[in-house]
Amino acid sequence: MIEAATKHSEAVGFGYEQCIALGGTWVAKSHNIEYKKSVFKDDELEMKTWIEDIGKIMSVRRYVLTRPNDNAVVCEGKTEWVFVDNKKMRPMKIPQVIVDGFKTQH
Repeated sequence: MIEAATKHSEAVGFGYEQCIALGGTWVAKSHNIEYKKSVFKDDELEMKTWIEDIGKIMSVRRYVLTRPNDNAVVCEGKTEWVFVDNKKMRPMKIPQVIVDGFKTQH
């Protein structure tokens, strides 16, 4: 899930380096995983992730892991991310450019 979140953030233009350049970074406040079905060694899996909500200092990211050969949802997840000042490690307002970038994602 972290890998999917990282790739998605990079894809919309706000990966780690871009966030650092804006003075901040993301830290996980909470992470919830619900396992729905078993998976096996050779199963092909597909992860989807999106921003469900974004506020002043926090965003909520959702995840769904599926097995394409039978369209089974095998896992769902949710992470609350807090944007923090990368030097003080204290919450800071999410720059509007990041908010806009996630709101216009496809």
